Amino acid sequence: MSDDMNYSLLDDPVITVRFQDGQTSKTNLPEIFSGLMADSVVSFEALQPHQQQPWYSFLVQLAAMAVARENKGDIPTEPERWRELLVSLAGGSEAAWHLVVADPSKPAFMQPPIPEGSLEEAGYSSDIQTPDDLDMLVTSKNHDVKGNRILRPEPQHWLFALLTLQTMEGFLGRGNYGIIRMNGGFGNRPFVGLSNRISWDERFKRDLNVLLKNRPDLLNMYATDGYALLWLPFWDGSKTSGIPISSCDPFFIEICRRIRFQLSDGNMTCFRTNTKASRISAPDDLNGRTEDPWTPIEKKGVKALTLGESGFTYELIQQLLLGEEYSTPQALEFQEDEQHGAFLISQAMVRGQGKTDGLHRRIIPVPPKISSQLFGNTSTKETLAKRAKQRISLTYDVQRKVLWPSISSLLSSGSGNKVDYEKVAPWINRFDSTIDQRFFEALWVSVEMDQEEARQQWSAILFEEAEKIYKEAERSTPITQLRRYRAISKARGMFYGQAKKVLEVAGNEKPITQ
Repeated sequence: MSDDMNYSLLDDPVITVRFQDGQTSKTNLPEIFSGLMADSVVSFEALQPHQQQPWYSFLVQLAAMAVARENKGDIPTEPERWRELLVSLAGGSEAAWHLVVADPSKPAFMQPPIPEGSLEEAGYSSDIQTPDDLDMLVTSKNHDVKGNRILRPEPQHWLFALLTLQTMEGFLGRGNYGIIRMNGGFGNRPFVGLSNRISWDERFKRDLNVLLKNRPDLLNMYATDGYALLWLPFWDGSKTSGIPISSCDPFFIEICRRIRFQLSDGNMTCFRTNTKASRISAPDDLNGRTEDPWTPIEKKGVKALTLGESGFTYELIQQLLLGEEYSTPQALEFQEDEQHGAFLISQAMVRGQGKTDGLHRRIIPVPPKISSQLFGNTSTKETLAKRAKQRISLTYDVQRKVLWPSISSLLSSGSGNKVDYEKVAPWINRFDSTIDQRFFEALWVSVEMDQEEARQQWSAILFEEAEKIYKEAERSTPITQLRRYRAISKARGMFYGQAKKVLEVAGNEKPITQ
């Protein structure tokens, strides 16, 4: 450390890493890159679940730019060489890799230099007390995640909160603009990719090579030597201060807020100020289509995927992996070594207007017999896509034509009176959740079945799960003794009759134990 620059990500032990030998120690970025290449990194101990996606994307994109621009595409293994590449990528600036830089005319990590000359003249204020306050999570209700959890924050806590904000945040009112890698200010930045293993090191190496391989295809939209680290240039936050997206590197690492750290009595203090425009200037109809390697693009709306609060459902996943509704991002393309099995990894922090709608993360195994056929085999993909859509349609039919009328009949005690959807919804949602867990395993098994055998397999699964839900509803629905026998008889007849009609399977006509 020096008097005017503190906490170097290139040299100081800032980030706590757990290694393959079970030991944990604090280290720096060059050592982390070296460790990832050597398969020795297991986890980052201070990283919170919602911070994993931005940290991973940052590491991959930073490494890809450093290797492509400063090392002629050769991936180094020694930390000393990684350090040289990172300094060179920052135009020789050591300050750009420090968390605290006293001189406002110099950049600090993810903190642009201040052209006004001082924090006071630029209107910065220190209303952020902890890393939780800086983070993108909206924790005011203190439900799933409590606010102000980190009472004695370390520099790494500030680092992860800053990086998450700068690379994932959206619009939060006038003066608080969001990133360009999402569809609109209230969207989110989804992550969808493949890997033959789910460890940090294997995923890192896999996606680093994917980005390097696809980089030439992106240069028609971006600049070969364009802006790479968006916190290096001065930023006064004015309406005309945006950097044109066409002047950026294909893997640019953006920032969306004017933030600055200072030291006070040995502790880090965070200052911020508003801006009148986004850091990056882009066409209004860009809609998040930045060629982000993990973001699917909706073909119909010509916009980046915005994940809803229901998360990565089986319907959405089959569209992303098998369907034609979305353009496949680079990271979701099967690589040659994934013919022997892979994992589909999806994650996103769903944002709302002034709220957070949850962190959604899902990992789906793709067995070897599926991944080998999906690799370059369009006929298998088309067959599975068609079958998946048919199965989803049949699932909806069971919900609407089997469960809905029979459970409604139970809830109305057989009177036939209209029942509000909200009363039936918990049962329908429970059924859908169960099918969600079984959908892909059953789909993969069906790849060796003919059409009729596959139809019978899925019909049997739907009937089995629907019957469980109906029986549970029958046992738990309060019905007066006077009406009970007639109500259950009517609802049961409706369930099995509709199930037989919709699924073409014989229902279980045996009495259900009360």
